[in-house]
Amino acid sequence: MINHYADGERRMYAMLRKTAMEKGRKEPELDASPGEYEDGLRPTAQQWYQSGIKDADMKMGERY
Repeated sequence: MINHYADGERRMYAMLRKTAMEKGRKEPELDASPGEYEDGLRPTAQQWYQSGIKDADMKMGERY
């Protein structure tokens, strides 16, 4: 299961990156700090991803 979770986070970042580039962002913009993607969108996505993992764990009885 841990490999599934770790791979899911990697895939989520790849999806965010692809979507940002499709919306017109350039590669250097995505890695720039401060920047909308690196300092805003990515940390928020990570927080929501971890929240979803925690919720799933709680529903499976692995966390309290």
